[in-house]
Amino acid sequence: MKRYVWLVGSVFLLLPLLFFHSTSALFTKQMNDPNNTFQTGTLNMAISPSAVFNISNMVPGDFATKTVTVQNTGSVDFTYVVGAINTGNTNLWTDKTYGLQVEIKKGVTTYYSGPVSDVSANPASPLSLSVGQNDVLTIKVTLPTLADNTFQTLTEVITFTFQATQLPGQDRS
Repeated sequence: MKRYVWLVGSVFLLLPLLFFHSTSALFTKQMNDPNNTFQTGTLNMAISPSAVFNISNMVPGDFATKTVTVQNTGSVDFTYVVGAINTGNTNLWTDKTYGLQVEIKKGVTTYYSGPVSDVSANPASPLSLSVGQNDVLTIKVTLPTLADNTFQTLTEVITFTFQATQLPGQDRS
């Protein structure tokens, strides 16, 4: 009887295995598609001239206007923004009313007008520049006529920054 139970139990355990089997007799083929090339672009820009301003003995009401050329020397189009940072912290930088004022134009369009210390916070849209093209920006820096005696003998070194960003990626199919 034990043998009979064991035999019946074994059959019920092994019976499902008859229905779950696999075969390895499949046809296969592999093909190669060679020479697929992917090359990244280069984001690069040139600014000229450097050290645009070197002005001494400014008095209230003085201003200086210079041009800067921004050139796309890379292989991708980009947008860019103009900013300013300082190395000192005098009233020329910190006083938003009587400190240095700057106006930046591209052609006749004003990109920024206000205190030099706020150029980097400019809410204007970035400027666009295609490969091989350049923009000529006019930068005018003014010491307001109402700057008082607290602005005498001050020196401020300002670096204008130009930050470029590639245009968004796109479908290259």
